[in-house]
Amino acid sequence: MDATTTTEVGKRPVGSPSPTRYLSGWPAVFVLVGVFFAILMGAMDSLVVSTVLPRIAGDLHQANGVTFVVSSYLIASTISVPIFARLSDIGSRRNVFLVGLVIFIVGSALAGLSQNLSELIVFRGVQGFGGGGIFPVAIAMVAVLFPPAERSRVVGVLSGGAGVAIVAGPLVGSAIVGFTTWRWVFYINLPFGFLAIAVLLLAVGPLGSDRRGGVDLPGIALLSGWVGALMFALVEVSDLVWTWTDPRTLGLLVSAVVLFAAFLLWELRTAEPLVPIRLMGRRVLAASSGAMLFTGIVYSSLITFLSIFVGLVVLQNGPGAPAAVRDIIYFLAVPLVLGAVLGGQVLLRVSYRTLIAPALAVAGIVGLLLTNLSASTPLWVLAGGFVPVGGIALPLIPIGFGLGLALSGVTIAVQNESPTGEVGAAIGITRFLQSLGGAVGLSLLTVFQTWRVTALSAGATTPAELQRAVIASYDEVFLVLAVCILAAFVFSLFYVGRVVSGARATGTTAGPRPVAAPAAGPAEMGPRAVDDRP
Repeated sequence: MDATTTTEVGKRPVGSPSPTRYLSGWPAVFVLVGVFFAILMGAMDSLVVSTVLPRIAGDLHQANGVTFVVSSYLIASTISVPIFARLSDIGSRRNVFLVGLVIFIVGSALAGLSQNLSELIVFRGVQGFGGGGIFPVAIAMVAVLFPPAERSRVVGVLSGGAGVAIVAGPLVGSAIVGFTTWRWVFYINLPFGFLAIAVLLLAVGPLGSDRRGGVDLPGIALLSGWVGALMFALVEVSDLVWTWTDPRTLGLLVSAVVLFAAFLLWELRTAEPLVPIRLMGRRVLAASSGAMLFTGIVYSSLITFLSIFVGLVVLQNGPGAPAAVRDIIYFLAVPLVLGAVLGGQVLLRVSYRTLIAPALAVAGIVGLLLTNLSASTPLWVLAGGFVPVGGIALPLIPIGFGLGLALSGVTIAVQNESPTGEVGAAIGITRFLQSLGGAVGLSLLTVFQTWRVTALSAGATTPAELQRAVIASYDEVFLVLAVCILAAFVFSLFYVGRVVSGARATGTTAGPRPVAAPAAGPAEMGPRAVDDRP
């Protein structure tokens, strides 16, 4: 066999300039199904667990601290995103993905076996650490396994997994506790995880990278330090355990600032950084980072506050509240899924900016309609029994659709405009910022909403006045979220370029484009847009 051929997808000699064959046909379908289930499993986990938290607290007889079951997963996954992304760039992308899956599965099994809340919190952290590597490494694998034109469609489908999780998560959680113990919320991950592992082992080669380098251990330590300190302080304050002036809160926040500064200095000076901040010098990556930070705040917070508003404020936790909350979320989640899937198709015909900017603009402007809710606002007004024409549900449809289009558009732009040898790190940066924005934003908005209720209800003497104060506080939260979407829109205006396709994507009229160039030289800068015009 000569040096220009390969017998296994993604497997070729280090430093060889030979192209790697892209997947097609049934192997592509099998891999796509396996990766989709892995992403769906990771995205759905927290939603399923949140549904059964009351049952867990009752069974373990520990109501205090049960929110750490969610928080420990969130903190660990936020930290692990750039770690796995970096490892996928210097080693086997497939194997790094499998390691994340195995860690997630082990954490799931141990969480199901937990005998007390402390064990469950620790094992949820293990789960989160593995789960944080699933999405960014999966997208990095797609960049190697599929040609540019196909990546748009594939990423659109995979991005829709987050929306499917929103739809399926509450249903799965309530069904599990309705038929068996909450422990199966964790055990159910095992068969899906093993299926994904089997598919990848059978259908995909190692996907080794030409790029070599060491593991940035000081970077990992500093990243873990500042993210952990920041998140722990915010979680304690948002759960009303500590106050902002508590010495423990101040100590953790100061530590987070110092460690963050040290992290930036180290990453800028080290030869093999965990997070290559220099990539932010690329226009598309800088715009994507800002957009993902602000949309991350919206993704996590909108569903949370919408659920609380509908279930507790409007329906006052009545008998039909759980079903109503589930249905109102569908008005957001289903369009989000459709938008994510459609976004990959649309990007084959338009530039990045042409798709992402209008999608975010519409979502942000329509989001302002959620800032004038009242106790008399209906959940939905349906024409013909199924077409929404009013109520809280109506603005959720364009918001979800716009966010779905933007999510897939940003992901595809980052994937196509990153240096081939650092596509994992580039995706990891944007995914990390999205996760960090969600975690920090949700905590800060929780504190903000509590503070505004206290301020707005000062002097209230009747239940009706108190209810108006509570509703007004949620209106202000939704206003902040609409502003965040519009901030993401501002970043989207800086996009240039578009997806290349056909002969332009491969550089020839036949045959695949090389996935990675030789270890040195300008060709390693990866896939670039042929046309940089917006």
